[in-house]
Amino acid sequence: MYSSYIDQNLMQEVFNSNEFKGWLLSKRWFGDKSLLSTLNFEVKIQYFQFLEEILIISNIEIYGPGYSKSYFLPLISYEKNVQEILDPEEQSTENIIKLTSNTFSKKIIITIENKREIITLNLVEAEFCLYFWKKILFDKDISERFPDYDLELSLYLEQFEDPVNMRKVQDLIEASLYPNRYSLSLSQLGKGNTTNLVFQLDVINKKKKENNLSSFILKSYKEYTENVETSTLFLLVRNKFPYAPKIYGKLRVQNKDSIGILEKVENDGNIGEIYWNELNSLIYDVFKNVNEEYSYLKNDDDCSALINQYCMETIQVSKEIGTYIRQLHEALKDPNINDEQEYHVASNSFFDVYSRKLNTIIAHLHETMEKKSKSSYYNLPKIISLLIDTQDLIERFQHDYDSKTVYVQKIHQDLHMEQILYKKKKGAHEFYFIDFEGDPQLTIEEKKEKFPIEKDLASIFRALSYIKFNTLLLYIEKQVISKGKYEVPEEILYRMFFRKAAKPSSKFLDSLLYVLNYWEGKVMKEILNTYSCSLVLLNYFSIERVLHEINYEILYRPNKSIVPILGLKEILDKN
Repeated sequence: MYSSYIDQNLMQEVFNSNEFKGWLLSKRWFGDKSLLSTLNFEVKIQYFQFLEEILIISNIEIYGPGYSKSYFLPLISYEKNVQEILDPEEQSTENIIKLTSNTFSKKIIITIENKREIITLNLVEAEFCLYFWKKILFDKDISERFPDYDLELSLYLEQFEDPVNMRKVQDLIEASLYPNRYSLSLSQLGKGNTTNLVFQLDVINKKKKENNLSSFILKSYKEYTENVETSTLFLLVRNKFPYAPKIYGKLRVQNKDSIGILEKVENDGNIGEIYWNELNSLIYDVFKNVNEEYSYLKNDDDCSALINQYCMETIQVSKEIGTYIRQLHEALKDPNINDEQEYHVASNSFFDVYSRKLNTIIAHLHETMEKKSKSSYYNLPKIISLLIDTQDLIERFQHDYDSKTVYVQKIHQDLHMEQILYKKKKGAHEFYFIDFEGDPQLTIEEKKEKFPIEKDLASIFRALSYIKFNTLLLYIEKQVISKGKYEVPEEILYRMFFRKAAKPSSKFLDSLLYVLNYWEGKVMKEILNTYSCSLVLLNYFSIERVLHEINYEILYRPNKSIVPILGLKEILDKN
């Protein structure tokens, strides 16, 4: 290999090339793609170290006019083909194709013994290779040099009282001391559709005959900044909260948590799958013929009977989940704070600050919409008027809130349904909360702040709205639009809500929407029955959530922006 001839200056030139910038933009974890798509930004190496001949640990800063963000970027280099860096168990055709297609390659010139040579530099994200994890977690020779590289690997043992978790941490420690006793296997989680890179590592003790497998979740935090998840999980362990992953350890790079070693939580899926599957089963089983009359279903008793028949597990989950969320919020309190008054802030100052923030988001949305095509439906007057009405509603909520204080505390911040896993046990459900990285829309300073618990509940209720409207959208696409006829399902949905006078509305779709709305309302009531909260704050934070959703969809999935836009319209109509 040529690593001894490659230094930070040469890699700085490589990282700042347009080819490398384009490679970065192809990564799911690389944010602000629309803002940086012109490649009008610079890449600066903040930290660079060869741990081994082919293993690079680096942090890079992306900066441009009024913009700066840093990323954790470990890389492995190889000469000709990716098989060189893979263990035998990683040599599947699918894995080789995936890594090869994601490799960055560039011709570079290096000087060897006063001779200039042209070589091909091949770089792949290190986290995808078992080699990286073996070196970082289990190579004693490398870990002993960590202090010289400003790296720190911490494994927690003293925080665990149960033998199962103590054994898992002991396996991590022993695997680094006696690597020949253990075999390892790695698999990616989330199908690549995650902001951070997440993997499952299986550690097998070859000397044991029973209980020889320990599984871990390895999370590489790509944005190089202060991390709130590792400290939050550590707090939950200290507070003996059993329904979140335990944190077994972490790797710090220059005093920032860059890798977390977490418990693998056994589960049957996330609760969003239950809601989606049962609702769609109901809709497709009942509304079989678009030419039939279903107006009889615009009756609460009939709707309730339907939902009780088709959505039994949905109702059960909705009745149970509130208790778990309440326990989570209790466990997220700092045990060192004994004065309950520290969780209360003056409502006037809270609303003043937060309302300014929401109005800033609305102003930004106006700017984003104006930059898009004028023919886009979200630039129509009826859509723009929604934002104006939202500003009025924000002001009204501030006056409607009748308490002098707002209760705030540490919360999850991004508690949508994919963040809640479940496991069926003896006819009931156990729930596990994951991904405590904070609201992705917030700065690290904001993520460390306290919020009303209604912010978490608003996230869950917005997920219900997404399920409802996406179900309706998909049904229109599959069942309503005639084959061979070019129609856009989003346009039909738009007409249902914004152009009822222009074309007679379909009684069929009205009945379908009535059932969907009843389903959403029933589920929300079941959750709220076990969790008391302020409806003013719940609506307030629902507005915040939906504004971020509209912004995201316009930037990345413009045709789907109708879903949160209709969610905003419903909030306005109900209030």
